[in-house]
Amino acid sequence: MSKVVRPFVIVALALLAVGGCKGGGGSKEPTARFDAGQVVKQSADAMGKVTSVAVTLRTEGNPGLMIHGGDLKLLKNGDGEGTVQLSQSGATGEMQLVAVGDSVYIKGVTGKNWRKVPKVLAGTMYDTSAVLDPDRGVAKMLTSITDPKAQAEEKVAGKDCYRVGGTLTGASIGKIVPGVDGDLAGQLWIDKASHRLVRVKGTMPKGGSATIDFTEYDQPYKISAPQ
Repeated sequence: MSKVVRPFVIVALALLAVGGCKGGGGSKEPTARFDAGQVVKQSADAMGKVTSVAVTLRTEGNPGLMIHGGDLKLLKNGDGEGTVQLSQSGATGEMQLVAVGDSVYIKGVTGKNWRKVPKVLAGTMYDTSAVLDPDRGVAKMLTSITDPKAQAEEKVAGKDCYRVGGTLTGASIGKIVPGVDGDLAGQLWIDKASHRLVRVKGTMPKGGSATIDFTEYDQPYKISAPQ
């Protein structure tokens, strides 16, 4: 090989070596470098101070839950209103509910009249008082998560979020998603600016998943018994 050609060969080999080190053009997701434990702790503190929130529950696949979806507005004092989609004995339907004080008013899609029941009985379907209760709801779920891991920093619902993976304990997530009675592999999306939850997702042991989105924080909802 001539002395003139040799330098060009060396440069070409060096460029190939650099390109090979990139492993496919850098498509691999970058490693998240935030402190997942600290992010979750900040979120638990922030969620414990929330006075109201709107939640949207949706499921995918066959999670084996009676509740398949819902849209609710909740107050910290336990009052709330909205709709939930139920599945029981092969039948599905939507139920309207309004929780005020110690009572819950419920009405099916085809029903004409509201039915009043004690909140303790309606809570077996959906307990509106649990979600914002610091000792039972979202804040408790966050303090109970085990082995939190930083997964990514990404935008969700227009917000810059930390995504944290971990195990959601059945005792805590079951208060928010009725019917869950065991630990779940989960993910949290936490707003960087406010530290509040934007989304939580749990994967069921037998397949399917449940996802809750949190919006409309601290809105002055006015909830009263239906006439």
